[in-house]
Amino acid sequence: MIAGEIRRFLRSEGMVKVSRPIRELAWKAYAVRERLERENGRDPTLAEIAGELDVTVEEIVEAMESGAEVESLQKTIYQGENHDISLMDRIPEKENGQEKLLNRIFLEELLGRLPAKERQLIYMRYFQDMTQAQIAGKLGISQVQVSRMEKKILRQMRMENS
Repeated sequence: MIAGEIRRFLRSEGMVKVSRPIRELAWKAYAVRERLERENGRDPTLAEIAGELDVTVEEIVEAMESGAEVESLQKTIYQGENHDISLMDRIPEKENGQEKLLNRIFLEELLGRLPAKERQLIYMRYFQDMTQAQIAGKLGISQVQVSRMEKKILRQMRMENS
């Protein structure tokens, strides 16, 4: 009887406390989603679901994400021959200020040795987070050329670093 009560509690309350109005909106959103999918023969958009429930898309996203299952950081996401990779391994570690400063100085020195076009490519790619296609448009070359240049530059920088 106690185990049954615990299972019922976890089913209704979940591992993370979510307010009742958000849980109810999630249930309604999933019901509307299923209905619209049956009626239209395709997955409905978030805007369509929000329109049916007279709420914003942001509220729908919040409600639907609130029902997502909690995952352990120890969950294996890749199994290799010699080692496994867990979700925890994918969380970036914070660098201390001194190490970050030294890395930045070293990187600026390496970038300073590059021709202007290559330096611009690396800057756009890694400091402005632009895609290869966006860079290609700015530099007036193809995405394939950007990809090749990037690989060549990174290979050169690694060789200079070692």
